[in-house]
Amino acid sequence: MDQTTRVLIIDDDAAIRSLTAEFLSGHGIEVATGAGAADLYAALKTSRFDAIILDVMMAGEDGLTALSKLPIAGRPPVILVSVLGNDVDRIVGIELGADDYLAKPFNPRELLARLRALVRRSKLRDAGTRDEATWLFGDWRLDAAGWQLSAPDGADVALTPGEFRLLLALVEQRGRLVDRDRLLAATGGDEADVFDRSIDVLLSRLRRKLAEHGGRDLIRTVRGEGYQLALAARPAG
Repeated sequence: MDQTTRVLIIDDDAAIRSLTAEFLSGHGIEVATGAGAADLYAALKTSRFDAIILDVMMAGEDGLTALSKLPIAGRPPVILVSVLGNDVDRIVGIELGADDYLAKPFNPRELLARLRALVRRSKLRDAGTRDEATWLFGDWRLDAAGWQLSAPDGADVALTPGEFRLLLALVEQRGRLVDRDRLLAATGGDEADVFDRSIDVLLSRLRRKLAEHGGRDLIRTVRGEGYQLALAARPAG
């Protein structure tokens, strides 16, 4: 990870905030910190970051609420950290657009490894969608840069960040089969048990939303192999 990588740590525990910042700074990462949601919003208004480390259980406005208020387009990748570490918080976090989740207390070396992988994955994903930001499949239109899905009836389909990333992973394969590992990577998870369940939840909710606009069979399941888009996608223009 190069010297230009910038990370924002938001945690209301001053000791953890300071120790984490010191450790990451010692590995060549530029770090800014804050104690709560207000600091998060203020920092994002004035600075650019490559990733955010966000505590869930904060006094006042909690991390999940703060995450839900951040704009989707252009938002840095987010690692949630929490003393709870339960499946529900993890899945809700992924649905809201978190890219990873760590339970406290965590090993700082594990945080560093996940952070490096996350930033690397984010840059690859951005590079891959820069020239083909808008996709067409049948009469559906997906704007990857604007995080918008338009249905054949002209309606905008409201998707959570997790649902959107899942659909985008399928669309980018242009109708080819996508295995669960690729979907896990696209939605931001590396912990197989928990994030396998999150994939199931996201797929179920995504299918239901697509069905409301005539896309009931848009995502096919190939048992034991993965999933695929029923229509071949192509870049717009």
